[in-house]
Amino acid sequence: MLDNIKALSFDMYRTLLDTKDFHEQAVREILVREKAKWVNHDAFHTRWDQIYDEVHLNMKPHEFMTEREVSIESLRLVFKEYGINGNPETDVGLWLEKYDEADLYPEVEEVVNILVKKYPMVIVSNVDNNDLGYAKVRSRNLPLLDIITSDSFKSYKPHGRLFKEAVSVLKCNPENILHIGDSHRADVMGAKNAGMLAAWLNRRSQKRREDLPPPDLEITDLRELLDFLKFQN
Repeated sequence: MLDNIKALSFDMYRTLLDTKDFHEQAVREILVREKAKWVNHDAFHTRWDQIYDEVHLNMKPHEFMTEREVSIESLRLVFKEYGINGNPETDVGLWLEKYDEADLYPEVEEVVNILVKKYPMVIVSNVDNNDLGYAKVRSRNLPLLDIITSDSFKSYKPHGRLFKEAVSVLKCNPENILHIGDSHRADVMGAKNAGMLAAWLNRRSQKRREDLPPPDLEITDLRELLDFLKFQN
């Protein structure tokens, strides 16, 4: 199966760009700022992630919201659940400002510069075009044909619109494209639904979700791609 790959697409956050523990840091700081130190920060973090996904999934095509707006709305809903009278817009700003400190994972530039000798590549990402992390990736001048964003196409993974654009840019059939990403739902399910192959980058050794399509490949580090693709440097 992997012998038929002719092109690659990558997710951005937690695939190429290391977000470290920015969200966890932000949750702790937000709860202190909003005088809600009585709230368990791990439970709050988990619930915010859940509602964040729900806002994405429940969004109608004509009701597109940027990632920043999704973050603000999901935090507003979490505050409501916990009875916190907070300022979600300011608090989300506190979190997103941390992405100015984000950087590529150590292996990214080496691996991408090897792979480009054989494969055309794009990024497919749920990200705003004015996002600090997006700016950081663009500043590194990785050898990519394009960065396909949710903001540009008013659509989010796992919806197929972004993946169809990747197929168009890469100029090959979807079954010949391997998409690599850290999200089992957004990346693996999205790519598989679009007819592409999917590699799950499971850096944190998470348990595979049984309710979602299995990936064609599971890796913990991008260097493993070189072995699986039988790439000769």
